[in-house]
Amino acid sequence: CNRAGLKSWGFGTERLEHELKDRFPRARIARMDTDAARRKGKAQAILKDFINHDINILVGTQMITKGYDVPEVTLVGVVDADFSLGFPDFRAAERTFQILSQVAGRAGRGSERGKVIIQTYNPSHYAIQAAVSQDYKALYEKEIQLREQLGFPPFAYLVSLKLQGNSRENTERAAKQLGERLRKTLKKWPKKGKQIAVLGPVEAPIAKLRGKHRWQILIKAPRPYLAQELLRVAKKSSEYDFKSKGVQLILDVDPYQMM
Repeated sequence: CNRAGLKSWGFGTERLEHELKDRFPRARIARMDTDAARRKGKAQAILKDFINHDINILVGTQMITKGYDVPEVTLVGVVDADFSLGFPDFRAAERTFQILSQVAGRAGRGSERGKVIIQTYNPSHYAIQAAVSQDYKALYEKEIQLREQLGFPPFAYLVSLKLQGNSRENTERAAKQLGERLRKTLKKWPKKGKQIAVLGPVEAPIAKLRGKHRWQILIKAPRPYLAQELLRVAKKSSEYDFKSKGVQLILDVDPYQMM
């Protein structure tokens, strides 16, 4: 709603740290996220203290799930585990499974068995269920079925057209003009045009990044060559129209993330 009084406060690791300190006053608790580890060497120092048992409870974001081997960890808790399922990305379920499997692997790496507690608002979701049972095959079978039905990779070829600029109005206008041109081009192709979908333009999920306003268009086609003519139209628009408006066009073929 663009109300000035509303602010985004991130994932709440700082609040969780305070709650834990209130509930376990004798425990030595530390937090490791991008804010806490901003200073050079800080993350390594926190991890060293955790390995040496100078820290009993470590609170953090995904950064503490990757590549750290602490055999004495026997309990891992995941708060808001289904948050990533809400991302506007066809890989959201796959990534949720990957994250949960990765963080679960931090527990019980030593002689004692580990335990993982997952907090979720959607416990019946197939990605959550597959992660709990560590059943990758079940996840794959569901995902491959959905992707075939909806026409997503590996059954389709995707190109993300990302537009960014200093002016929100110019960026939005350029995105809408490009979307209209792409659709006009498809109408000139009676047969192959029906096989191609132009989705958008829409404001990017991360609408502003590093001072740039962002919009995006998604091209979906069953074969790469079907999207090539549309890409030429997009490049031509960028060369002749967008530069004067201060808008940059970025072509992302087979995009890994849609944010």
